[in-house]
Amino acid sequence: MFDMHKVGKRIAQLRKEKNITQMALADLLGVSFQAVSNWERGQTMPDISKLPDLAQQFDVSIDDILDESKGTRVVTQLVEKGSLESTELIEKEELIQAAPIITTEQVEMAYQKIDGELTSEEIPILLPYLHQETIDGLAKKEFTKRGISGLSTFASFVSQEVMDACAKEEFTRSRLQHFSMVAPFISQNLIDACALEECQLNGVEGLLPIAPFISEEALNDCIEVEYEINGLKGLSSIAPFIEEETLNYFVKDSSHVNGISSIVSLAPFVEEEILNELALEAISKEGISGITSILPYIDDNLLSKK
Repeated sequence: MFDMHKVGKRIAQLRKEKNITQMALADLLGVSFQAVSNWERGQTMPDISKLPDLAQQFDVSIDDILDESKGTRVVTQLVEKGSLESTELIEKEELIQAAPIITTEQVEMAYQKIDGELTSEEIPILLPYLHQETIDGLAKKEFTKRGISGLSTFASFVSQEVMDACAKEEFTRSRLQHFSMVAPFISQNLIDACALEECQLNGVEGLLPIAPFISEEALNDCIEVEYEINGLKGLSSIAPFIEEETLNYFVKDSSHVNGISSIVSLAPFVEEEILNELALEAISKEGISGITSILPYIDDNLLSKK
């Protein structure tokens, strides 16, 4: 991008050489005094439409105002000719420099003439200035080359349709392994559908990469399936993401059916009040020896109260 401070300093220098005040220059250009002030302080850049007027007022070229920085050639061609048809291939750095002060249509025009393909580091810089169709095209290319991880630096710019299409294909390739990089930008319905399928094939442990992004309803469905197959021990890996009420239900059920020792793996995630309640039930049935496995997790005063 153009060095706004250098350009601003140059505008201020040229204005002073012409012995024009900021207010007078603003009147001549049809802009506010604040706009000129912002230019000279390096806070903003003049709109491309104002560059010819500035050059005329100062009797200099646009190149001179822009300090012949990278991108000046692109801007000058657009101002003077209105197109880039006769322009040779444009360096990527030229487009990156010019993009902030030219229109989206002009950026698109220049993008068609760049020399080479944008790298994964360069793509996010230009995305705010490109049409959605072009952004989605770049996303598809990056996905083909690098998979879903290739979209991580600019996922917020990709359309929902294209993001979900890439996510579906990624799921068939490598399941949920790389989903976490772009999960916030994948639709909830697709996240939940992939989670349910993954759970049926590999259990809830396979959900860890996207657990924070799964809806409560879908996660509870997965938990129920896992509990029926592997009991409470199957839920230990995903316990931090289980809703409190759901966790308490399965812990109580397991304790009643399989004994209090079956809940040890999830004890660190269960409220002490629930554990104390289950411990008292176990003591009434088996005596103190029945709660040895969960002693570290219950109230220290529980036994004395008993």
